[in-house]
Amino acid sequence: MNWHEIVITTTHVASDAVCDMLNEMGAEGVVVKDPFDAKQELAKPNTSNYVDDDFFDELGEDVKVSAYFSEDQDKDELVCSIKEKLWLVSRFLDIGKGVVCYNNVLGEDWETSWKKYYKPIYISDRVVIKPSWEEYAAKENDLVIELDPGMAFGTGQHETTKLCSQFLEKYVREGDKVLDVGMGTGILSIISKKLGADKVFAVDIDDMCVKVAKENFAKNDVEIECMAGVLDDVMDTDFDIVVANIVANVIIDFSRDLSKYLKKGGVFVASGIIVDRKDQVLDALKKNNFTLLECTRDKDWIAMVFRYA
Repeated sequence: MNWHEIVITTTHVASDAVCDMLNEMGAEGVVVKDPFDAKQELAKPNTSNYVDDDFFDELGEDVKVSAYFSEDQDKDELVCSIKEKLWLVSRFLDIGKGVVCYNNVLGEDWETSWKKYYKPIYISDRVVIKPSWEEYAAKENDLVIELDPGMAFGTGQHETTKLCSQFLEKYVREGDKVLDVGMGTGILSIISKKLGADKVFAVDIDDMCVKVAKENFAKNDVEIECMAGVLDDVMDTDFDIVVANIVANVIIDFSRDLSKYLKKGGVFVASGIIVDRKDQVLDALKKNNFTLLECTRDKDWIAMVFRYA
């Protein structure tokens, strides 16, 4: 099968929104080439061997988001629709150049070449994300998560995922019961389980995320219950930890109901929060008997840890 390759030139902060937009439009796959992330990896002595110098040279300064659509779709209509939706994204985020271009790609070219953009990386002190086709010699304390990218958020490379992983390393204890709200690829659920959680339950509004997450649970040989839905659909309670790597609006909306799911003294890890929304999230949680334990920032993103009183 051959493909239409649509390439959008954008910014780091808008790249996730652009990816979500393309996935919602039916993209069969999305690849992000971000020079900032590549520079960070090259600067790390324990991961520099896993970044191809040729790939780094090709990146330039802009973020390039490439999406692949079936050749059966009308190319001109597709490009027109993407430009229209990109304009809507630009009303809320700086999309940079926002340039859209397209190519025709042979199936075998894309199906093999895109894999070079995914290499093993540390996303916290112990957690390593490893694509299934890559070799990796694990160190003594490494927690290796085998994760293949699919049409879901959470390949481990985004700041919000890294911040959540760092907090989970600190707060998950042997025997804990963890709820992952907005699981994406299931990466945070897998991390929680491998850190020693006894039971992990995951929920996401997107059926595609449930499908991808189940595949990743199987790859990592972990038993995790998951479902399509929202927080209100979760029947279980008495969780030690709830983690939500979503967006500020959703966190604010369910903050009043969150206490129903946590034990007294339980921990809530919240991320996916753009810097400008930090105070609104903080105020909403404080009003509902949550005490801030920690707050950290990575570029434009905030993650916070709260304890339920």
